[in-house]
Amino acid sequence: MYNAILFILIAATVLLLYIGLRKSKKSFVTLGVFLGLFTVFFFWYMDFYGELLWFQSLGYDDRFWVSIFNQAEYAVAGAVISGLIVALLTMKITRYKKVIRNIVLIIAVFFGGSWGYSNWDVIIKFWYAVPAGVTEPIFNNDAGFYLFKLPFLQSLYSLLFNLSFISLIAIIISVFVSLSGDTPRFEYPIENVDQQFNQLYINIGILLLILTLGKYLDRYTLMYSKTGVVAGPGWTDVNILLPAYSIIIVISLIFALVFLIPVLRKAVQKRFQNIFKRFRQLRIAFILSTLAVLFLTWFIALVAIPGLFQWLRVQPNEITFEVPYISNNIHLTRYGFGLNNIEEREYPVTGDFSQTTVDSNPAIFDNIRLWDWHALQAVYKQFQEIRLYYEFTDVDVDRYSYNNKYKQVMISPRELEVNNLPQQSQTFVNRMFKYTHGFGITLASVSEFTPEGLPHLLIKNIPPVSEFPNLKVEQPRIYYGEVTNTHVVVNSKEDEFDYPSGEDNVYYKYESKSGVEISNFWRKFLFGWKFDGSSFLFSSYTSEDSRILFHRQIEERVKLLAPFLKFDEDPYIVLADGKLYWIIDAYTTSKYFPYSEPFSSDEKIELKEGETSRTLNSTIAGYLDGENYIRNSVKAVIDAYSGEVNFYIFDEKDPIIKVWNNIYPKLFKSKDKMPHSIYSHVRYPKDLLLAQGSVYSKYHMSDPRVFYNQEDLWIRATEKYYKDIKPVDPYYIMWQLPEHNKPQFTLVLPFTPKNRQVSIGWITGMCDGENYGKFLAYKFTKEKSVLGPQQVETKIDQDRFLSGQLTLWDQRGSNVIRGNTLAIPVDKTMFYVEPIYLQAETAAYPELRLVVVMHGDNLSYGETFDKALQGLFNKTEQTLPIVENKSVETKTQPTSSNNQLIKDANNAFDNYLKYLGEKKFIESSQELEKLQKYLKQLEEKSK
Repeated sequence: MYNAILFILIAATVLLLYIGLRKSKKSFVTLGVFLGLFTVFFFWYMDFYGELLWFQSLGYDDRFWVSIFNQAEYAVAGAVISGLIVALLTMKITRYKKVIRNIVLIIAVFFGGSWGYSNWDVIIKFWYAVPAGVTEPIFNNDAGFYLFKLPFLQSLYSLLFNLSFISLIAIIISVFVSLSGDTPRFEYPIENVDQQFNQLYINIGILLLILTLGKYLDRYTLMYSKTGVVAGPGWTDVNILLPAYSIIIVISLIFALVFLIPVLRKAVQKRFQNIFKRFRQLRIAFILSTLAVLFLTWFIALVAIPGLFQWLRVQPNEITFEVPYISNNIHLTRYGFGLNNIEEREYPVTGDFSQTTVDSNPAIFDNIRLWDWHALQAVYKQFQEIRLYYEFTDVDVDRYSYNNKYKQVMISPRELEVNNLPQQSQTFVNRMFKYTHGFGITLASVSEFTPEGLPHLLIKNIPPVSEFPNLKVEQPRIYYGEVTNTHVVVNSKEDEFDYPSGEDNVYYKYESKSGVEISNFWRKFLFGWKFDGSSFLFSSYTSEDSRILFHRQIEERVKLLAPFLKFDEDPYIVLADGKLYWIIDAYTTSKYFPYSEPFSSDEKIELKEGETSRTLNSTIAGYLDGENYIRNSVKAVIDAYSGEVNFYIFDEKDPIIKVWNNIYPKLFKSKDKMPHSIYSHVRYPKDLLLAQGSVYSKYHMSDPRVFYNQEDLWIRATEKYYKDIKPVDPYYIMWQLPEHNKPQFTLVLPFTPKNRQVSIGWITGMCDGENYGKFLAYKFTKEKSVLGPQQVETKIDQDRFLSGQLTLWDQRGSNVIRGNTLAIPVDKTMFYVEPIYLQAETAAYPELRLVVVMHGDNLSYGETFDKALQGLFNKTEQTLPIVENKSVETKTQPTSSNNQLIKDANNAFDNYLKYLGEKKFIESSQELEKLQKYLKQLEEKSK
């Protein structure tokens, strides 16, 4: 129906215009234009008003109107000012060629309005600019100048240049193009020649003045120069290019004045008349030759001379010249990425590891994560999704207090994915009115598992069953989440599905006042146009109490409210006071911080494997690529039930968030206003630590000479994850600072030296209490060799019993899955843990089957973490029995004959590895044939 209405209005508009133009009836033309404008406005207004209602429903209508008013204000101002500027520059165009002036005026107004509208945020940040509190050393400007003022000045320069340029084009056309006759044609002016060339001179002079302004601003863009060794001005920029800019500014100003001041212009023309008189058109020759000299001067001064100095003087003596400028870059890059307050410490690996170590640190060893999130997600999907329309999209690590303990857990929301419904069930009524929300969460301990290798669930099932009272979920419904990409109507006449209960369903009525009321026909008409067309408009399921919930996807929701922030790609759900909330980390960023190296999301790690080498390519935090200033200044909290959104400022010193807080004073709240039950779950973001770690891997070298030679370059440690080698991602652990008596929730990222696998250190972001946001870097002493995660993987592969067991598992219809290798600092030593899972090829989920632990050169493994620990302390050679995969179809118990075959197969495999290591290839092949024979016999017996 909406398309029909639109078609009728457009058809009526076209018909009125056609009749009016054909029959020369102005009334029809006027009516047609009015109807056309009304059609555009009406349908635009419905979208506009629908969004306004959404902002009002959240209590952020002030945020909506501030943006709208400023966009409109700057668009109008840009249009008016641009029109006035071009009108002044083209005022001398003769009335016979006024069509040229009118066209240029229309272009200028449109261009100026578009500039004001699209750059409103740049303009308003200029007006609300605050100092950043740090000064760059070349111009001694506060960094706030580069963050807020320079972008506006560059944008303003771009506007003025374009206006001046189109005005000059208009003047050139008016002077040299004749509009008399049927077609325009080029002709040299023969009447009022001096007057026409004077306006041409003036416009050229004004354009040169604007270009001079551009050269003045270009001096400040040297803060982002890539000429030297690092980002920012180097020796050539400061000592050659910067003085050259000053000279060029003076020269350009003189040339501009020559064109603007008749006395100077005539004096120059007279001085070089012997040159100009060779040309037929002396004035044109003067203009072209003067501009050619100016542009040649620019090239020589700004390109050729600095390039020659850089090539012949600086590069052969680079370290001597560039030291102070490298130092500037190190200082401001560290500041730009929040590394200026980093606490760098040495970690002496001098401690022993014993049962006493374990007993003295129960909070650390009881919270070692044995569950990989991929494996746990597969288990959740198999056992906790309950129905096909539920979805576990992610598993996050958090911490909760229960049973009088502070424990690390893994949590996942059970969201409703309406697209998972059978095709015949995906009706308009089901999608709009019935299937509206997910239900509950699943929460498991990171370190506990059942004898079957499954997780110990602390919260499970529908309705949620909690093992401990303080983990009770009182409001489990999830109307807003990561996969809620559809709009729904609540409080309708159709029963709203709540959750399944056996063969029946339980239904629910939405109790929150959130969403937009559909209280009258106009709103129903409006949202029919916005979403579902006639199906919604003519639906009888809505009532006066109905509310429409849209923009329910949480990342879309916060981006609409705060589009100037960049949001982390890993939202996580928390249980606080019996309710469910989402937390999303938000970043303030800029590409304009002076002297700071831009962040590159492309990561390349050179990996050596014996005599071969290869490159691991990965992308980290791609949405932060190119930024040279990053702060995690804001935490966004979204109520999963009501959709209420709150933004809390966590870095009040950040100048960018100060500016936005001044612009939108009602949008943000202080972190002190965040409820404690939610505050206790804020985390140091993984992407922030990855970005900071990427920068710190090079910028931990504070000595400019060491930095120049890249003598101590770090890279992310690598590990064998599942079956592939990949960089280690940051991981959360419970860890105790040496000066504290309680363990804290901490994010850790280990590093190794370039082209080596030993550990060099790690960085950590603290998450708890007063230490939240603290950034620490620990370095191992150069005299002590500390295992890296990849070396632990190698030790596992070299252990003949363990690697043999894993190989046999892989050959028995199962997949061996290697979990994350966790390097855990404890009591001045390093402890390593890697879980290993087993998944049958026909099974939908893996089971935790082995835990490998390592300290120093001692490796142990067992079916549980405790058994693996005991193996470290007992110092006895370990063997593993064949552990049957419970997912494999056969359930028969091995007979004594089977046991002998298993023993023979193990012996054959051990001998095979032994002879292969001794390079006795004939003997090793014989043992391999024996192994194949025994395995074939076992397979026949199991049938």
